[in-house]
Amino acid sequence: MSYGLYDADLPYYPVPFYNLELMKLSSYYKKKREIVGLSPDFSPNRYNNFIIRQDFYNPNSQFYKGDNITYGGRAFDGEKYKPLPLEIERMQPDISIYEKIKPRNNKWNNKSAINTMRRAEHIRLSLDEKNIWKDFEKQFRYNSNRFGVIFHDYNLNQIDGAYELIKNELPNWIPNQLGRRIGMKFPIQVDSKEDLCKWLSLKPLNTYFSLNHNGLITNDYLPGLDEVKKQSLSFRQVTMDVSKIYTSEELINEGIQRIFRTIINLRSYQLVFPLIYNENLLVEEGWKKVMQLINRYNIHLMNGYNNDFFKRVEPFETLYSYCYAAIKQPKIIEPLLSKESIQSIFQFVRENNYELFKDFYEYRGGEVKDDR
Repeated sequence: MSYGLYDADLPYYPVPFYNLELMKLSSYYKKKREIVGLSPDFSPNRYNNFIIRQDFYNPNSQFYKGDNITYGGRAFDGEKYKPLPLEIERMQPDISIYEKIKPRNNKWNNKSAINTMRRAEHIRLSLDEKNIWKDFEKQFRYNSNRFGVIFHDYNLNQIDGAYELIKNELPNWIPNQLGRRIGMKFPIQVDSKEDLCKWLSLKPLNTYFSLNHNGLITNDYLPGLDEVKKQSLSFRQVTMDVSKIYTSEELINEGIQRIFRTIINLRSYQLVFPLIYNENLLVEEGWKKVMQLINRYNIHLMNGYNNDFFKRVEPFETLYSYCYAAIKQPKIIEPLLSKESIQSIFQFVRENNYELFKDFYEYRGGEVKDDR
């Protein structure tokens, strides 16, 4: 009997990432001496059984029905994890199935990221996404050169006792001190200063660490974040999600200005968090362009980031001065930063929110007048 395993997320990953369930299925069927392979494309006709896993919804995915086809993963199971039979869940993942796959994605040429993925332990901490699974340690391969642990749970922060367990047991899982790092397939979701700081205190597998803060990171966060920042390298993997805190009207009338002022305040502390927002709340195309420009301005200092560069550039840079410099750079061909686009955006803001328009010219690091 032959089993074809198909990772439907594989072509779309921005960085190499393995599917834990497929690796366990491979271990399980190989133990039964079946023929198992990771299929590079959708080709169920080549196997007796064809198993598809997909965790991320993709509107471009096209699949077909067939007697030998089995679908699984969050994209098919109502955004929830549907556990495999326990005898399969307890299997150690078979990393080898990904070694011969070459997706049509040049980002998979990142040898450092692939090496990290191969050396890391891959586990699921919870089967119900709430409580720690008593048999989770059976998934560990305990290879001598293991480096880091990658968790495949949807949101580690919603699993009761997950942080405490990881903090206390990581030295036992990874004897090499340099390798005591964590990564995750899905971003950790937090909405408080306490949760943000505690997860940031753990050493990250940089390429595979991601954390999403729901809501604005305000002034009262700063003392704690400043202390954690001295010890952590994970700040570049943090996003700030403002998609659920405003209605469409609130976002346009006051939300965008408050978001912009928050960004300025964070920059003055050398903190940059990319924005996540619901573009559907912005009915007018003009406001969509405004938010795109604000986020572009927000994250551009992350490229080639270092403290000295940040200190030289940031105190003198308003949104206007950033846009002016962008127009003068012939190498920048991004349509959003063209002269015509910037002029159109500034004119739109001038006509629809004059206070925000003034902020574009006046606000710079350390000069936030009203955080509201």
